[in-house]
Amino acid sequence: MQRRLSRDVAIGALVLCCGVVGGLVALRPAPEVRFEAGLAQLEPDAALLQLREAQGRMTFHDNLELLYGQLLLADGDLGAARQSALRLLARSPSTVAALDMLAEIEVIQGDLPRAVVALRRAYHTAPSAERRSRLAGYYGALRMADAERALLASVPSETLTRAEIDRLSLLLIDAGQIDAYEALLSGLAEGQGPDHLVFKRRWLEYLVESGRPTDAVAAASRWLERPDAAAVLEASVQALIGRGAVDAAIRLARAGFAAAPEHGHVALPVLARTGHGGVARMLQDEWLAGRQTLGAGDWATLTAMAESTGDLRALHAALVSGKGPAGPDATAAALMQFLRYRGPVALVPYRGLLDGVVIEKAPLLGAAWSIWRADLAGGYRDLVAAAQQPLSDWDQLIWMSLAENLRGTSFHRQLLAGAATHPGLRQRLREAVTPARPLDALAARSAPRPG
Repeated sequence: MQRRLSRDVAIGALVLCCGVVGGLVALRPAPEVRFEAGLAQLEPDAALLQLREAQGRMTFHDNLELLYGQLLLADGDLGAARQSALRLLARSPSTVAALDMLAEIEVIQGDLPRAVVALRRAYHTAPSAERRSRLAGYYGALRMADAERALLASVPSETLTRAEIDRLSLLLIDAGQIDAYEALLSGLAEGQGPDHLVFKRRWLEYLVESGRPTDAVAAASRWLERPDAAAVLEASVQALIGRGAVDAAIRLARAGFAAAPEHGHVALPVLARTGHGGVARMLQDEWLAGRQTLGAGDWATLTAMAESTGDLRALHAALVSGKGPAGPDATAAALMQFLRYRGPVALVPYRGLLDGVVIEKAPLLGAAWSIWRADLAGGYRDLVAAAQQPLSDWDQLIWMSLAENLRGTSFHRQLLAGAATHPGLRQRLREAVTPARPLDALAARSAPRPG
């Protein structure tokens, strides 16, 4: 694998070096330039043969020497490739490509300390993320923790990869440099890099574990002033609860209600999902009282809270508050909670909301409302429409309960005949009209008879 990669590099170098020289032939038709231009027409093996024959008869300039070394490396002649790299470095000590090649040769030969020397020179000459990563890996393999830590700490933390940050964190902790570790983690948490939420969570978890939950709340509250306040608040509350700092999570949720009122609702489902439903409902009342207008996100949270806790009071208060139209989707989702928990009769106070658009979003609502009013034709129509939508197991049970009201009618026979296209409902309908035979009857029929 290593040899094939080296060969690919050599082919690229052959094309690059010779392509450049080919453009110079007309300007400086020296023999070595014409020779190098001719190499561009050859396959790597043939080019290497030409270079071997020319060695000693022609002075190789830097590009030609580098090409020769890379072709030797690709061919597996490590000793000759190493000598070529050393000749080039003797003339041009800062040739980064030669240093990279020398480091690769030393690694292949198993001499990691010498590879470190070469790669370190290359990195200091032309720093890059790729060279830094390789050099840090060599330091780690050689257990040179101080050198590895110094290398990773020598660049701005935002330029490090996630793996490098994790490694530097471990090295700082192992060295007892806790202040430096805190500075690293807090700096990343305060930043807006692609992984900033990860580091925000880590920083809050660290503060809680260090006995500083108040500092954690203060830090997270400060972050709520940024555009991504919703994601930050949700991640921060999760981090605090995950470390058992429920009181701190409550304080942060309240801070979110004040600092980012349009996003404060995201803290509530986090609390409910983590076994703190009572606290979530208490905070929900506080949050709802402070909201003057409800947006789509607010309605989604109210509905999710009602579904997860079964407490419909806040959802009812929002529907009758006039704090903002829920919209057809949100209204349908909200009313479905009343249908699920309390049945069709619970829709009576909200009958004014059951317009055609809302019923189109959730036909099960229309079916329940029509059947409750003894409108069997309307109920059948909406049951068929509901059967064309995804339905949870819970909603399938509601559908079956409503369909029972059509039993003995042509509508029920049409449902049995295939008008209900939902696979789960069709199976339930078959099972409802074909009861399983009792086990004792089956056993009696299969028992051996005397004689």
